[in-house]
Amino acid sequence: MPRSSAAAGIGRRTALPRLVVLAVAAACGYGQSVPQTHFEVASVKPGGDLFATRPQRSPGRFRWTTEIDYLVGYAYFLDFSRIVGAFGPGVGPIYTVEAAFDPAATDDQVRLMLQSLLAERFKLRFHRVTKEVDGYALSIGKNGIKMKEANAAGDAAPPPKPGKDAPPAASADSFVSASIPGAGVVLITGRRASISRLAETLQRFLELPLWDRTGLSGIYDFEFRYAQNVGADIQEDAPSLATALRENLGLTLRKQKGPLESLVIDHIEPPSED
Repeated sequence: MPRSSAAAGIGRRTALPRLVVLAVAAACGYGQSVPQTHFEVASVKPGGDLFATRPQRSPGRFRWTTEIDYLVGYAYFLDFSRIVGAFGPGVGPIYTVEAAFDPAATDDQVRLMLQSLLAERFKLRFHRVTKEVDGYALSIGKNGIKMKEANAAGDAAPPPKPGKDAPPAASADSFVSASIPGAGVVLITGRRASISRLAETLQRFLELPLWDRTGLSGIYDFEFRYAQNVGADIQEDAPSLATALRENLGLTLRKQKGPLESLVIDHIEPPSED
């Protein structure tokens, strides 16, 4: 499946031979500000026949078979396309990462744990580059938001029912998932999700940067569908993304210029056995 496809996509690659099992040790700097959050235990297995573009998450468990640039992008809240210089042109190495952690940990905390793993086991070092580009901005509509905020886990509304093709990430306590229930139609489902996480999901389909300008810091439950492309082969009626956001969430989507940050890898190496 093309790398620019939906978050739930998979692709096929050739397996690699080595197995690395690790219990994460103390953080090392490697020139970066490494967080002090760690997985309780994690394993890294080089190789895999199938890779996914999003991890499998459940409370206290993380599993992902993917390319190294997806791992780095997820850890640092960036799309894989904004990870530069890891292994040059073409497909990078594939690894399966399995980890255990406190079931109460948030998605943001899990990403910080992955940052520690990359710094310690892959010796990751990098610098950031920012430039001004064309994209989209998400802001609050003139009539206000239409989403219900979930202030605590016990107060959250029942999760929207995701489409039958929703990715495994939908089993996690907090998620935004994207699926294709019909030709040219995208279904977005969120449970206890931030607007910044929604923006991160939508920009994969727009293939342009999408900035969260709402100023909203809460978490929400929502579901909406929109027409990904306009064409005669669309089998279901669906509004444009801008209309769907306005009518279902009370948010406005507008074209805008803004900063695009990329992460340039200076050093990374295969993890060695302990």
